[in-house]
Amino acid sequence: MANQEVTPPKMGRAALVWLLLFILIGTLFLFRGPAGSETGELDQSQFEALLREKRVITAVVSGETDRIMSIHGKYREPGNAEEKNYRTRVLYSDELNSLLKSASVTVESGRDTWWSLLISILPVLLILGAIYFFTSRQIKMAGRGAMDFGKSRARMIPPDELKVKFDDIAGADEAKEEISEIVEYLKDPLKFQLVGGRIPKGCLLVGDPGTGKTLMAKAVACEAGVPFFSISGSDFVEMFVGVGASRVRDMFEQARKNTPCLIFIDEIDAVGRSRFSGLGGGHDEREQTLNAMLVEMDGLESRNGVIVLAATNRPDVLDPALLRPGRFDRQIVMDLPDITGRRKILDVHVQKIKVAPDVDLDVVARTTPGFSGADLANLCNEAALLAARHGQEAVTQSDLEEARDKVCYGRERRSRKITERERRLTAFHEAGHALVAIHLEHCTPVHKVTIIPRGRAYLGATFTMPKEDVYTRSRLELLDEMAMCMGGRVAEELVLGDITTGASGDIQQVTHIARMMVCVYGMTEKLGTLKYSDFRPQPHVRLDAPPEDAVSPETAREIDLETRRLVGEALDRARRLLTTYRHELDKLAAALLEKETLDISEIETLLELKVERDNEPGDTVIRPAT
Repeated sequence: MANQEVTPPKMGRAALVWLLLFILIGTLFLFRGPAGSETGELDQSQFEALLREKRVITAVVSGETDRIMSIHGKYREPGNAEEKNYRTRVLYSDELNSLLKSASVTVESGRDTWWSLLISILPVLLILGAIYFFTSRQIKMAGRGAMDFGKSRARMIPPDELKVKFDDIAGADEAKEEISEIVEYLKDPLKFQLVGGRIPKGCLLVGDPGTGKTLMAKAVACEAGVPFFSISGSDFVEMFVGVGASRVRDMFEQARKNTPCLIFIDEIDAVGRSRFSGLGGGHDEREQTLNAMLVEMDGLESRNGVIVLAATNRPDVLDPALLRPGRFDRQIVMDLPDITGRRKILDVHVQKIKVAPDVDLDVVARTTPGFSGADLANLCNEAALLAARHGQEAVTQSDLEEARDKVCYGRERRSRKITERERRLTAFHEAGHALVAIHLEHCTPVHKVTIIPRGRAYLGATFTMPKEDVYTRSRLELLDEMAMCMGGRVAEELVLGDITTGASGDIQQVTHIARMMVCVYGMTEKLGTLKYSDFRPQPHVRLDAPPEDAVSPETAREIDLETRRLVGEALDRARRLLTTYRHELDKLAAALLEKETLDISEIETLLELKVERDNEPGDTVIRPAT
């Protein structure tokens, strides 16, 4: 049976209360004075005067040396019966002794030397006890002794606690079909062994963040009904040398005792990065942990019945030895869902919220390209929060669309104070973007235009959104997108006769597109179909390594000239188009100043555009009305 992980003992509240109470009582006992009112310090002459006047009630005498005594007690104030505390140090003499006897004072013996010694060392004992109490709890925090930190931190989860089935995972049909072989093997390994088949020892789940890699691993363990060991890659590496390798060995040893079982290592790139990829190349703790994992996954010892699943969104930085057959035999890609997958994911998540009957999830799925499963879950949650904030009983279509825009572009910032001049400038700038996109055939369709700051847009924004999933871009589409980017700068020139810094982001985007067309996509005749450089940072490459795609100075100059030519042509196209449709530019800018936000349907009505729709839903082409 599986070795259940020991639950770490927790320090009870009663033990903590008793410790604090003990320290408090000891402190009060040490530093308290005689009971009663405030204690007054007397010298010997004042004390002897009180004795002669017979106003001393009690005297507690303790000897410090053979000649010096400490006395404290109570005396009575003259003229009233109020008693006060006193303390004094006196020099012993026969006269003082006779005064004490004649004054009828109750004399008591004070604390002895051993008691004083105990009082002096008691604070030290209290401090040492408190330190021991808390450090012993800290050492036993993991439920083990101080020397057991090399044990694995993998948590074994029984199958009945996972409660995740393949039916709960939508939008990943290919991945579920590919990983179902592991489930079938764990359920009936004899079927594969009879035909000589060998199940993969390890599967690497690769995909963007939020695509459901961890959820898929839980579903595999739940469907197979086997123990599930879960651990993160960062749990292997500690400040102690050799702890990571020890934990790897201990984890696989526990797994062999519970076969068949699954080991899931989340974010394996934390420990499985390629060796000798950084500066120096020394044998560090992470590399030692990786070596131990390589040996355990495919070493001399057999580990039949133990299947390793790992998840990462950076497969390019993993060590090649970790990815070879025999260790991670198979890489299962958890890709971003397409329009059908997004529709299925929305069906799963809307079951957790109350939606209105007229909600059309097909529209939401069609207008959310590039969303992962986690993004869609966040969209549904944001829509529910918006509906609750507005006092609605169910989520409506407008709530879902507002939540989509919030997830994509950020929240509207209506509190920002903008001058009237900047509002007018922003209206013409965004109207220029929108008009160029509308009148160009291959440009991405306009979704919404606003002059309200939203997200990272400091003034306004023109949002374009494809009607279907797009995996490639043609040369004509890129040229039209470059012209659309320059529409804002051209509108400023035509209307205001001046240019501003508001087009800096547009210039950066159009320059990047032009440079990629020249150097990566091979879309210019002058430089041909050659890859010159990708201009993307490689964080895992050595800093002192030479450039991969270095070019000569002559070629670099040709690249700059071609890039400048493409950007200049895009600027000229936008200028010609906005000059032709100047009346529409003024009309659209005026509407933006009035309403602040316009969607595509309002723009169609305003500009009297004719919309041609094909048989397929979502295939929309906007043409100027004739």
